[in-house]
Amino acid sequence: MANDKMYLVKNRSASMVVYKIPEEGIRREFAPGETKKIKYSELEKLSYQSGGRALMANFLQITDEKVTESLNIHTEPEYYMSEQQVVDLIKTGSLDAFLDCLDYAPVGIIDLLKR
Repeated sequence: MANDKMYLVKNRSASMVVYKIPEEGIRREFAPGETKKIKYSELEKLSYQSGGRALMANFLQITDEKVTESLNIHTEPEYYMSEQQVVDLIKTGSLDAFLDCLDYAPVGIIDLLKR
């Protein structure tokens, strides 16, 4: 991965998400639903921070699957669901798909289901 390439990162949770990378003097705040462009090198450094991978796996959505793989962030198919896909699941999805979502989706998707 190119360290200077920018990737879209979105806060899918219902609350603020904040992380720090003290060595670089970086502090980022994401409002609920906010999307930012973040360099791969910053995401990599965040993955080394305590709780960084958990933030990216549960609350922040990195839209490129190759990035999550290279950062060793375990994801299920529900991780990549958009807001519209969540709405479609609730309105027209099968009960099995809904139950799978409840079992395997990250916290950010569960927050979307609640809304």
